[in-house]
Amino acid sequence: MLSRLRAIVSACRALILLQIRIARGVLAVALPVMLVAGVLFVRGGGVDPRPVVDHRPALTVGAAPGALSTLKAAAADQVAAALAKGGSGISFEIVQRSTIKARPGGPGIPVPDSVDPQKTLGLADEYFLNAIIERGFATPGGFYSEMLAGPAPGSEPDWNGVVRLQALERDGKVYRNDGDGWYVTTTPPGIGLDPVTARLLPALVRNATAPADAGVDAKDASLRNVTATGKVADIPGVVAADGATFTELTEPVTFKLDPDGRLASLHLVALNTNMETFDLVVETDITLRYAVDGPLPDASPVLSATKAAVQP
Repeated sequence: MLSRLRAIVSACRALILLQIRIARGVLAVALPVMLVAGVLFVRGGGVDPRPVVDHRPALTVGAAPGALSTLKAAAADQVAAALAKGGSGISFEIVQRSTIKARPGGPGIPVPDSVDPQKTLGLADEYFLNAIIERGFATPGGFYSEMLAGPAPGSEPDWNGVVRLQALERDGKVYRNDGDGWYVTTTPPGIGLDPVTARLLPALVRNATAPADAGVDAKDASLRNVTATGKVADIPGVVAADGATFTELTEPVTFKLDPDGRLASLHLVALNTNMETFDLVVETDITLRYAVDGPLPDASPVLSATKAAVQP
């Protein structure tokens, strides 16, 4: 038992060294974290401001599921139209926060001393792990995104920070840039949206079941919230690109609709199931805008042939 506790303490001391890094095609965030019986691996514009007329059907709290399903289907159609040939495309900003939480009846989480990593301040029920932000756009012809370090608790995202990773899909190929140049890959970086997941957004909205009217959004009174139960198959990259096998949605998805009935943003809560002793809770907020600023970039500069040869 003592050796198990020491292993936990040692692992959480490493948490203060968290930073985004690359591990041969996988976005690793604080991944040298050994937790008792397993190793944790985590990979991985605002709303259009123009005035619009409210064309949505009038809803009251507790509106009939049929009316909500109609509203949801109309929102799905608008996302699909934006991503279809001739559509406007969509721009997005994503903020993802990950928190380690103790399980009921399980051990507490050792909290490392931020000054002396050899010390442990005590045990806690939860521990903020990290935040990552992503911005970009999806068009009928491709996808582009860039990822940056996210904000500390209580702080706002810094969209002017250092870009750590980039993903690009164009001309039938998918590329990534880990900081040294672009190369073709099957594992683009991403949190929330990636080339595959972006195209599935209409399916997520349309297929989510048991819709419920959640009223006016607490932060933006122009938005109307509808909650519904989504499937990981319809948003496989919510935790990380190619992360469906270790993702579990634990709460209904909150779909926030603007006065035109368009999907303005989503809030999702999921588990990264790779953690065994504790729960790794991943909260993701995706904000959409129905316009794209500029064309898809070129995959340039290209990673040197020598370096590209060792990439997966």
